[in-house]
Amino acid sequence: MDFLECPICEFLMCEPVTVPCGHSFCRRCVGTCLTTRCPECKEKLRLKDVKNIGNNVLLFSVIEKCCPEDVQLKCRLRERLKACEFTQALRIVDEGLDIYPQDVSLKLCRAEVCVALQRFSEALRDLESVCCLRPSWPEGFFLKGRVLQALGRPADALAQLQRCLRLQGDFTPAHRELRKILAAEGWEVPEDTPGLLQVVSGYLGDPSCPGTSSGAPPHGESSPVSAAQEGEADRQERTEQGEVNQSSSAECCLSLCQAVSFLPSAEEDEELMMSKEEPGMTGRGEERREACLSVLTVSDFECPLCIRLFHAPVTTPCGHTFCRSCIERSLDHNLRCPLCKQPLHEYLRNRKYTVTVVLQEVMSQLFPQQLEERTRVHEAEIAELSNLTQAVPIFVCTVAFPGVSCPLHVFEPRYRLMMRRCMETGTRRFGMCTYEPGTG
Repeated sequence: MDFLECPICEFLMCEPVTVPCGHSFCRRCVGTCLTTRCPECKEKLRLKDVKNIGNNVLLFSVIEKCCPEDVQLKCRLRERLKACEFTQALRIVDEGLDIYPQDVSLKLCRAEVCVALQRFSEALRDLESVCCLRPSWPEGFFLKGRVLQALGRPADALAQLQRCLRLQGDFTPAHRELRKILAAEGWEVPEDTPGLLQVVSGYLGDPSCPGTSSGAPPHGESSPVSAAQEGEADRQERTEQGEVNQSSSAECCLSLCQAVSFLPSAEEDEELMMSKEEPGMTGRGEERREACLSVLTVSDFECPLCIRLFHAPVTTPCGHTFCRSCIERSLDHNLRCPLCKQPLHEYLRNRKYTVTVVLQEVMSQLFPQQLEERTRVHEAEIAELSNLTQAVPIFVCTVAFPGVSCPLHVFEPRYRLMMRRCMETGTRRFGMCTYEPGTG
């Protein structure tokens, strides 16, 4: 089951997407936590490419088959949240936590629902548990900071947002929240992360940060920390009475809507989800993890083009998965996805056919013999094509002059395939012949 967990949040992947380098994450994590580089391989990513990626259809179906209760639970939650029925959504989450009280993802979901209901104290308790169980996950501290800000506790909110940035310096939402809070308190807000953290440390009176001794409260006010301590009792009373800032509450509700975007949309339900008669709850026990992957079969990992086990599976920007050689041949004939017909011009232009890591790992773990046999078949096909000493591929004749570059315009599918095979087999040779009247 570890294969199906998001490397960023360490939860079961929800609405999984595969970035160009081949690694997969939750869409939610891609939208809020992913930096300009992949956290797994450190390859540079373009924000435009990441935002336009579709959900990985095959990976979602694998997760649905392994953990139908999880998918069913989130589907029910999505329906309630979409209808703004937050009380019913909270009841669904509570049922799950009654069965699996240590499920971190359910605690996170309950905290977000409580935020929508403006029950910030309950949300704070769940987020404290989430941060304790996931101390290296920056988004947990970010959400906790948002709740504390809604409770009218800016100093505590700054401390949590500061910890978020220390875990991940380019966490953009935390930057925005810190700047907003500091600006509201009348502090000068620098643009760079080190300077921002230094100002926050000065606000909080943290002596461990260099330069904090020079950080004095603006406008001749008393220390913000002492003021925060003096008003702690008053703030607690306001919390119990529910007297919170309404604009912050609205922002937290908006955050919930963004947070549940990982749930499958209505259009995707028809393609990705099977109806379930019995609603189930989610768990993370070790016995359940071993049983989950056992339900997968070789047929779950068949290429829709060659109807064989995937060899070097690659995922297109639209979210469909094919063997690398199969999608290359398909793009020779048509620059659209063979399944959904979405244009793949940019995908072909980049020619970045990176193997989808998680699918390759799952196949290696569950079907090592079948994968080895599939690799042998592929190598045999390549070896057969590489025997080009007796039959040299011929390209259409082109006029060339010595010392002048001669670009070849390859647009016919058969010649595209010929060029690619010459490169893949290592011969790197092809011939040309002239037309002779009478002999052709």
